[in-house]
Amino acid sequence: MLFLASLLLCQVAAATQQPPIWPMPSSLNLADSNQVSLDAAFKFTSAADYGSVVNNAMERYLTLIAPPSGSTGNVKSCSVAVTNSEAVPIIGADESYTLNVGTDGACTISSATVWGALRGMESFTHFLVRNSDPARVDLVSSAVSVSDAPRFGHRGMLIDTARHYLSVSTIQHVIDALPLSKFNVLHWHAVDAESFPVETPSEPTMTNGAFSPSMIYTPDDILMLTEYAYDRGVEIIFEIDVPGHAAGWTKGKPEIMADCFVKYSYNINDFALDPTIDETYTTLQNVLGDIVAASGPLGSSHLHIGGDEVVTGCWANDSSIVAFMQEQGYTSYYQLLDYFVQRADGIVAGLNRTAIHWEEVFTDGCTVSHDNLFQVWTDSSVVSKITAANYKVIASPSNYWYLNIATNTWEVIYSYNPTDGLSSQEQKDLVIGGEVALWGEQVDDQNIISSLYPRACAGGERLWSAESVTDTDSAEDRLIIQRCRLLNRGFSSAPVLPAGYCDTVPV
Repeated sequence: MLFLASLLLCQVAAATQQPPIWPMPSSLNLADSNQVSLDAAFKFTSAADYGSVVNNAMERYLTLIAPPSGSTGNVKSCSVAVTNSEAVPIIGADESYTLNVGTDGACTISSATVWGALRGMESFTHFLVRNSDPARVDLVSSAVSVSDAPRFGHRGMLIDTARHYLSVSTIQHVIDALPLSKFNVLHWHAVDAESFPVETPSEPTMTNGAFSPSMIYTPDDILMLTEYAYDRGVEIIFEIDVPGHAAGWTKGKPEIMADCFVKYSYNINDFALDPTIDETYTTLQNVLGDIVAASGPLGSSHLHIGGDEVVTGCWANDSSIVAFMQEQGYTSYYQLLDYFVQRADGIVAGLNRTAIHWEEVFTDGCTVSHDNLFQVWTDSSVVSKITAANYKVIASPSNYWYLNIATNTWEVIYSYNPTDGLSSQEQKDLVIGGEVALWGEQVDDQNIISSLYPRACAGGERLWSAESVTDTDSAEDRLIIQRCRLLNRGFSSAPVLPAGYCDTVPV
């Protein structure tokens, strides 16, 4: 939904000196400062039917641009051409595109896949501005030429619906904002110690751990959100964090919990599943299987199963677990974690999915297939250790990319390069991308967008743009425009600077 054009939307004059696109493309040429306008009859066209993803995107972006009735201009259409319109997976797809707008008004977007076409249409809108004359939508230059492709194939954002429930409409709103910074992954951390808000038909008691019966995600919700995200070039990766952070399972399946309720009652984050009984794995199989089934044919090929911050003292407090370890000859609780991880990974593999683990599964010495991935969160230096062992990594270091940490300003986020400190190209190639993470302890429907933006945009550019794009002065000017763009599209982004205002209306 567009705000009125009278809303002032770009903060400082210096911002207009930079190209108004975010993230910065691989190659960009602007002819000059002369502006040309879109005609009221402007539309996207295609030489062939490339399927619903492209067709829906053309309709969405046309609605967004909305040239006023009666306006005249020489840009009357923009032709979209896709080489391969097959529905290939999003993560790791060829998202390259070219965008050309000539002084004669001819406009073309060409891409290898449908996902590249979506990125190209988004970029096209970044060169449009609503003139002070409300009857015009102008191109910022008389000609634009862009050739672009992402640096990383996995460009994600983590949201947390366990600490505070997020409504389905809010999750849709979060998804709607992702293409503006060319994110292509929504990491949905769905369940944690505080609540279990996901309905699983095979384990119907699990939602006893939800905050309330009205704060539950049904299989229909999961399917709708998966399809909604896919239509916008975003893949949803579900996370069910086990065996720690499991207090949310207590009301639904207390019989699979380690018996440490008295000793650890002061901190619910310390509760863990009991890894020694078959019922634990049957329950996990059912829960993960229901999520895979609910996601439908467009669901991700990955499942995140956590593995972080397991408080082994909880296991040590359970006499039956101690006895099991003695029977197995285990001398370390990390051997018990390894036992759990191997069985959990087998469940994920049996669902024809690839497991993602938090970094502790590696640092605690668990045996994990090299097909699986690790997500780094404690410190950026861990990326080097995991890639040195020939594992693929998703970088989300809390010292840079945790958005719930106030000192991680956009400049701090922007300063992080996921391949910093890696000694070989082989290690760099194992970094498949990264995610900015917004944990939900202080976040709900009311403030999630302003908690994400504009800082999340900084991570989006570092994941999309070339490694050499590091100039914070240029980035600041463009980020001001991006923040104004977010506002104009109905996203309540926080300011970039302590002072400033918006003086133009980017589309």
